[in-house]
Amino acid sequence: MTARSTARRRGGRVRKRATPYTIASGPIVVDASMAAVWFTSEPDPRGAARLLETESMLLAPDLMAVEATNAWWKRLRRREMDLAEIEQAVTHLLALQIVWVAAATLLRPAARLAAELGHPVYDCIYLALAASHSAVLATADERLRKGAERVGVRLWSPRR
Repeated sequence: MTARSTARRRGGRVRKRATPYTIASGPIVVDASMAAVWFTSEPDPRGAARLLETESMLLAPDLMAVEATNAWWKRLRRREMDLAEIEQAVTHLLALQIVWVAAATLLRPAARLAAELGHPVYDCIYLALAASHSAVLATADERLRKGAERVGVRLWSPRR
């Protein structure tokens, strides 16, 4: 559930606050490895579904939608999804309240990070986005997680 409770228990009774409030933990950059499991029956060991429950702003480079769709296409080739399911997943992904950032605007810092880490530029786009917004990064990609740690990008955890 995404709504935070506005009630407080006192003296055995529940009292509502006059003004409900929420506590946001800051923006979260979501990569394709997390988004690709949202609309499938794939196991979710990193808690990607919890991202859909957060009140934090979700950010992603526009490249993420392409990468997630490509992951679903691979599932189609393995006969784990059909075309209608992919089309529905794309529709749902684009309907989420994700703030999409043009990947082209992140190429220079991503290229620097790629050179520093010896890691592909398309993954470093996520690191550059997280760094530029002081955001945490949500990824299931272990190599990208290690790169994030090396450059000081905080990692999202479903236990936050």
